[in-house]
Amino acid sequence: MNRKEALLKLAGSTLLTSAPLLGLASAPGVAARSTSTYQEGFLRRWQAAKEYSLKVLDKMPEELLDFRPRPEEMSFGRQFTHAAHWNTFFIGTIVNQPPLKEPAEVSKVIIREYYSTCHDHCAAIIAKLDDRQLDQTGYGTQPYWQKHTGHDFLLRAFMHTAHHRAQTLVYLRLKGIEPPFFAF
Repeated sequence: MNRKEALLKLAGSTLLTSAPLLGLASAPGVAARSTSTYQEGFLRRWQAAKEYSLKVLDKMPEELLDFRPRPEEMSFGRQFTHAAHWNTFFIGTIVNQPPLKEPAEVSKVIIREYYSTCHDHCAAIIAKLDDRQLDQTGYGTQPYWQKHTGHDFLLRAFMHTAHHRAQTLVYLRLKGIEPPFFAF
């Protein structure tokens, strides 16, 4: 039983007319919505995460994009391309699309363009997902990924962004650069 079916069963017929308002796929006799309330909220936050991440990127001088606190860590610039690449993997997995190729060379212009392209690519996919895609499991070919729902992949991408952006905030501080004020 998926989320919509469970809510319909618990709430009975009073939910039938409010299903679209709750971000559920259409109930019998109710017009379908192209994007759920959940997705609309997620996409607003996804856009805010992109904007804030680019402000963080802009704070680091071009000549310090290769900075890494320890040799085994990714450079400041690679934190952004890595996060963007793997986010296209997470979100693309839901619709069976391969991730966007990570750039071989990095400059602030290349990183900014790649990060924006990947983020927008993910947003376009997210906007078109339906409840079935968000609720089901079995994505990909690896057992580890197959146990995840579409919702799990969205949250994984969002947390992945926050994780790598947080690392870049530390990198800025290590270089004596004040990070931009957090916006969400």
